Amino acid sequence: MFTAAASHLLLAGRQLALPLPLLLLLASPAARAQVSAEPLADLSVYPNPAHIRATVQVPAVAGASSATVTLSDAQGTVVFEQPVSLTEQGGKAEVPLLGRAPGLYRIVVQVGDQRVGKTLRVE
Repeated sequence: MFTAAASHLLLAGRQLALPLPLLLLLASPAARAQVSAEPLADLSVYPNPAHIRATVQVPAVAGASSATVTLSDAQGTVVFEQPVSLTEQGGKAEVPLLGRAPGLYRIVVQVGDQRVGKTLRVE
């Protein structure tokens, strides 16, 4: 029979370790900025799900002046591609979705050799 005393013995000597993503969520924005080694980690795609268009907000990347935003369908076919100029504040792309079949799409942003993808649901 498993009792509270037995569970205490199993947990004795163990420390509570939070997974890194949870730890980052609990940290302040300034602390997250210092921990984030990937400049494109702050990439955002909204609204999600989307109907008419989606906005891709690309964060600023040190030393980079441009990025490429691509939209691929479920088969991996690129259905939209747009270059984006980056400033000190980053850049923004509007991805048109009118006429696109409902489903899941993949948005990929590439800046130099760095690449990040996000899933977008089109309704």
